[in-house]
Amino acid sequence: MTPRLLLNGDFARFWLSQVLTGVASKSMTMVFPLLATISFAATPFEVGVVAAAQYVPVLVVTLFIGVWLDRRPRRPTLLFTDVAGGLALLLVPVLSGLDEFHLGVLYAVAFGFGSLVAIAEVCAQAYLPSLVRGSEMVAAIGRLEAVFTLVVVAAPGLGGLLMNWLGGSGAVLTGAVCYLLAALVLCGVRRREPPVLAPVAPQRVRSEIAAGARFLLSVPVLRTLIGQAALFNFFEQAMLTLYTVYAASVVGVTPALLGLTVTLGAVGSLLGAVTAEQAERRWGLKRVVVVSMAIASFAPVLIPLATRPTAVTVTIWSVSFVLYGFGLTVYNVFSTSTRQRLTPDRLRGRVAATTRLVAYGPLSAGTLLGGGLGSLFGARSGLWISVCLLAAAFLHFVMAMRRTRIPDLRPDPEQEQEPEPAK
Repeated sequence: MTPRLLLNGDFARFWLSQVLTGVASKSMTMVFPLLATISFAATPFEVGVVAAAQYVPVLVVTLFIGVWLDRRPRRPTLLFTDVAGGLALLLVPVLSGLDEFHLGVLYAVAFGFGSLVAIAEVCAQAYLPSLVRGSEMVAAIGRLEAVFTLVVVAAPGLGGLLMNWLGGSGAVLTGAVCYLLAALVLCGVRRREPPVLAPVAPQRVRSEIAAGARFLLSVPVLRTLIGQAALFNFFEQAMLTLYTVYAASVVGVTPALLGLTVTLGAVGSLLGAVTAEQAERRWGLKRVVVVSMAIASFAPVLIPLATRPTAVTVTIWSVSFVLYGFGLTVYNVFSTSTRQRLTPDRLRGRVAATTRLVAYGPLSAGTLLGGGLGSLFGARSGLWISVCLLAAAFLHFVMAMRRTRIPDLRPDPEQEQEPEPAK
């Protein structure tokens, strides 16, 4: 992080709004399945459907929102998603108070909320360049990516803790408050976005989408990194879905302990964020990316080894998530910064949208895979299958990286323009 970046008030406000929405949205990935399990005694497949409903929108809206954002200012869209996300979450405590909350409503809320999250994540990446200079971009991405990975690891555990302390409605209400606070913070950003340049000639949406996809797939290192992200997320979601069922229903740990094990993974994320840059200087980008993905892929093997609700079990699971958080943070920092440094500014929105689709599209299928494995083989056997598939995906990644050359990543002179302050 550069000192200048820390003194940029507008970036700080944007960063804080991302922290608030990130904590809320990722907490719901634990809260919604736990609501289904505890409040409605849902089957493993029904839990998988609830989890999948949050990720299916990535397949529906992501590519179109990329084109939309390349044509319009990004901040109004981001404000809309923050306010609408808060209102969507408020439906859960309101309907619970009216005794009108049931599993079908949970499916609908999860899908609507997931749609807003999908739009906001693409919008945030496209909006960032208007808040920082080109030479600060890598540092800004590193700061956001470190927080994002920290949130991914810690927030689901926080969701379990909130369920234990406040109950289902209270946990969701906390998420709604975070979203509305994020909108309020974002209103304080004063920098103007650069004017949106209309295309010289009208283009079809399909052609504009294809331009972003072609670029992403034409660069070998980006193609390899995004391919591994898709495989990792697919099998990781199967594992995480089954982990919730296995820990709560089979082993019998409380939601608080379940949440604690995942939350402790934040320690690994912090270590990864602090050591990532130094590791690259010492061992090189390619080696660090491969080793970090190895750690993230093999750490979950520890989870199905523990079978009883004891302190040893909680310790084993916590160590697993610490290692997982460390590896995932280091990998994501360099994967994202590599993509941003290689992507032309005119394609940034569409490339970000394509990346989100390819990387996060498999999440919904992964949750369904986890639910299916749990229904067919039981939670523990299904968990073993999912962690073995996660490890197998890494072996494919190693072979792909051996054939991939990482180009010289130099700053883009075109991105050195100072963002324009509001007048």
